[in-house]
Amino acid sequence: MIELILVFFGQYLIEVMLVVVAIALSLRWMSYNHSKRDEAYFSHFTRELASTLSSDKEKGARIENVSDSLNNILGRVNQKLPERNLRKGFSKSSNETTDDRMVGLTLKEYVGSKHGLIANIQSEAGIFTSHVQPDFSQLTERVMSEDDNWSKLFNRIPIDGVTRVLDVLPTMFIILGVFGTFIGISMALPEIAKMDFANLEESGKTLSQFVVNVTFAMKTSIAGIFFSILLTTLNTVSPIEITRENTFEKVEVVLQTLWYHLHAERDKSSAEKELPMIRKVMEELLEEVRVNRLALNEKEIKKAS
Repeated sequence: MIELILVFFGQYLIEVMLVVVAIALSLRWMSYNHSKRDEAYFSHFTRELASTLSSDKEKGARIENVSDSLNNILGRVNQKLPERNLRKGFSKSSNETTDDRMVGLTLKEYVGSKHGLIANIQSEAGIFTSHVQPDFSQLTERVMSEDDNWSKLFNRIPIDGVTRVLDVLPTMFIILGVFGTFIGISMALPEIAKMDFANLEESGKTLSQFVVNVTFAMKTSIAGIFFSILLTTLNTVSPIEITRENTFEKVEVVLQTLWYHLHAERDKSSAEKELPMIRKVMEELLEEVRVNRLALNEKEIKKAS
């Protein structure tokens, strides 16, 4: 069995490497484009959410109920977001309403659309209503991991797994090149043992086969190094993981801003609402102190007289 594997790789290792690098380049191109589209979409989301929060702050909007305010803010942001993952051939005429466009969406398409993103945030409403500051990194991870457009390529292949494979492929090609070199040498050395110096013609054929095997060994190393350099260069020039990390950080920052906005405004509203009551209580206490002081003064005057 091992002999068959060695013979196969001894003949077709470079071809196998070519197929692997072709698949890797295809997946890399699709993953990078996918990540750039996600970056554009989530950047749009973060801009709209930040703009909505800024607008509310300028208008001095009061927050009486965090849950209602959260739904109101997300609803306004939702109206400004572009659709995602809509069915092919879907009409997008200007006179078509949002409700009309929603007709014909499957559940899977709905979850992958902008409505799914907003629903993911709304599902974490308990975090936003709580006074305890959450771990915003974990919150963002939960929100975004529920979005198949973010976490999967073609809604099937985990994109994080693809990026990890692409990251290790340069090293794997170096290993395959070295592997091919050893295979070539192991196939060449036995040929030397067969050389019969008394028969120069046969020895020449044997030597030629030895050179072919050694040449194969060198070619696999060269191919492995070349493919490794190619993928390393692409990973450096257009990194998928860094693009996704930047997108993740943008969403994390805007969710953190949303939480602080809701709680800062609510605390401010609560303080303003309770201020008259506090003032009234303070006035009553001061009046009671004044009355007690007058009564005490009268007693002292009576004692003195």
